[in-house]
Parts: sequence; structure tokens; C-alpha cells
Amino acid sequence: MRKILSVLLSVVAVFVMCSCTLVSASAPGTEYGSFTIEKTSSYDGKYYAYMTQRDQMIVVNIYSEDDNEVFTFEPCRKSDFWGICWENDSYNLWVQSGDIGIICYTESDEVWSVDDSAVRPDYIISKYE
Repeated sequence: MRKILSVLLSVVAVFVMCSCTLVSASAPGTEYGSFTIEKTSSYDGKYYAYMTQRDQMIVVNIYSEDDNEVFTFEPCRKSDFWGICWENDSYNLWVQSGDIGIICYTESDEVWSVDDSAVRPDYIISKYE
């Protein structure tokens, strides 16, 4: 009976250690290729994006350099969210998610909308590349 209990406790200990490792791997500050879950600025600093949560959704809040909120949108569920990434020479914002993939939001007159025809630049690397 003691041997069975020892084996069982060993299995539980290994499971707990693995679980802790997985949780720490997705902690804030983690980069997913070019994508981040942290506050991030556009190429020229004119805008910055900051993510919050509402219910089960991620909310991307875009602010001007003087801290005024310019635009807000909900791209995906928070459980699937892997981050955002600005393009190097425009205000296009890319969102990476486990359920929707990589989607581009193109800016026009301080409104960001989905651009299904956008081609992801080579320098934007996904989580799996």
C-alpha cells in the first residue's frame, strides 16, 4: 500500500511541476513571434495599443501619443489571444489568435477595420514560425 501511495504522490508531483511550467510560459511579457500581449507603440510613436479584457473578450484600446483614446475593438476571445503587432511603416495592426489566426486591422481616419486582403509582411513572424 505504501508503494502505491509513493507512486501516486510522485505522479501528482510531476503533474504539478509541469502545470506550473506551462502557466509561467504564458505569463505577461511573453512574446509570440513578433506579437506581444504588452502595451506596444506604432512605428513612429503616434499611437499605442493596450489590451484589456471585457467578459470573455480581449479589447484592443488604441491611444494617441497624448493619451487620448482614439479607437477600441474586440478582435477575439481572451483564451485564444496571442498578441498584436504593428507594421513597421504604417498604422496597420495585426492580431494573432488561436481561433481566428492572424488578422490585419487597417487604419483609415483613426478607425481600424479588418482588412481581409492585407498581405502580412515577411518581418511579422507568427507564433509558429
